[in-house]
Amino acid sequence: MLSRDSRIIIVFKDVGEVRQACMRWFCCDFRSRSVSILNTMVVVASFVFNSLSMLDVAVAGVLVAIVHSLYTIICRVVLGSKHFWQLTCVTWEVLLSSTKLLGSILVLVVVQVEELEHEVNGETTMTVSRPMFWCFFVLSLIVPRAVVYVWSACQQCARRQVSKNRKRFTEGDFDLDLAYISGRILAMSFPAQDLEAQFRNPMAEVQRFLQSRHPQHRVYNLCKEEHRRYDETSFWQVRRRITFFDHNVCPLRLLVDLVEEQHRFLAEEPKNVVVIHCKAGKGRTGLVCSCLLLREGLQTSATEALETYAERRTHDRKGITIPSQIRYVKLYAQILREGFIRTQSVRLKSVLLQNFLQLPGYRSSSFQVEVRDHEKHVLFSSGFGCAAFARQARVDSAESNGSETSDGEAESSQGSEVGCASPPLDAGARRCVGQADAVVLELEMPLLPDDFQVVLRRRYATWCGLSQQVDVMCSFWLNSGYVSEEMHLPLAELDYCRSLQHLCVPVPDEASVVCSFECRALS
Repeated sequence: MLSRDSRIIIVFKDVGEVRQACMRWFCCDFRSRSVSILNTMVVVASFVFNSLSMLDVAVAGVLVAIVHSLYTIICRVVLGSKHFWQLTCVTWEVLLSSTKLLGSILVLVVVQVEELEHEVNGETTMTVSRPMFWCFFVLSLIVPRAVVYVWSACQQCARRQVSKNRKRFTEGDFDLDLAYISGRILAMSFPAQDLEAQFRNPMAEVQRFLQSRHPQHRVYNLCKEEHRRYDETSFWQVRRRITFFDHNVCPLRLLVDLVEEQHRFLAEEPKNVVVIHCKAGKGRTGLVCSCLLLREGLQTSATEALETYAERRTHDRKGITIPSQIRYVKLYAQILREGFIRTQSVRLKSVLLQNFLQLPGYRSSSFQVEVRDHEKHVLFSSGFGCAAFARQARVDSAESNGSETSDGEAESSQGSEVGCASPPLDAGARRCVGQADAVVLELEMPLLPDDFQVVLRRRYATWCGLSQQVDVMCSFWLNSGYVSEEMHLPLAELDYCRSLQHLCVPVPDEASVVCSFECRALS
């Protein structure tokens, strides 16, 4: 049962939508239909009454275009500039009326010139020729409106293609890549301008939507890219203090601060609304929206928050798809339960690639570990450790321990390592130790920051060994306060596994990355 205040808000909202629809019909629909009917009547009359002169038809077309323009001016005066330009159809109709007026004047000039030529030649009467009738009809009626409709249809098609699986807000005359995650939490894509506005959310439309439906709004721009900025006066309030890169995560402490700021703003006034966006309005936006759902108490667990966001933002329930972003939502839920952020000093000792050597070409590949911070600064980069060198190290270790190895096995092992020499290692990659279908890259690394990204690269030979290519195998984000001495990350928890998706054979389910850390509590 709705309260009295809620019912009043809904009634006023409905009244506003009805008023908006009436204004749109008065300014656009009625005007365009009436002018089209007048144009059609002039052309039909000129065909039925063949005695009408070309000059009469041209003058009639100019008069209709003038009426069209005067109607536009009257609507502007009656409704006022603010309400008039808020209507989506107004821009197109003003352009259409201007085009009709210019086209009609052009036809009138052509007809006047032709009539003067007839008078010079001594002809007293002139009837309208059918080709000129059709030229006038197409120029004054069909072409301008067809161009407007085709361009509008192309815009809608491009915006829906860019939206992909994301839901769009299509109530009234709005068509925006925007969704209500809750009654006061909105997610949308970047409000674009100029050419990009043709296939993304137009800035003017987003402004009109928020001004008409949520005047007390605060827009959070999560984009760290320099070209993803706009004037802070574009909306009622704009916040861009905490940002992060695309396909990455927000540092955990900054994420907690950001969500707390949004929570305080929502608690100040019941009418306050938070609007969150990144570039596409899906990954980074989903990370913050899911955490805000938890902070507002609308969901009790990270799984429920992720499912709610996926259901309300996308058609196929594929909201946040980057595993590291999902991991950070779960870390935020853990912080809410515990009431504090864990801290500890951490060093990465080794990275184990399990069951990756079963994949084609991986036995003759070499691997590299790179660690970055949230600003994309490289903190550590190891040399490329060779898989064959790792297996040879295992054989040498077994021989030194007195284990029995048959001559056939030794020859087979050596034969599989032909053509893969041991590459020189950097100071960070001390050595490679091999296991069955696994490679361990042992590292000498300094202390890690609170949030860090581990990037694993693979180097392999191409063009019959004439050149080499380096691909990113996978990456993942971790927080130093929430790592254990051994972190086991299965394939489903690794980011950016595109190079593995293009393989002709399926990746083993047992494939995983195991990170060994040296953890010390801070005093």
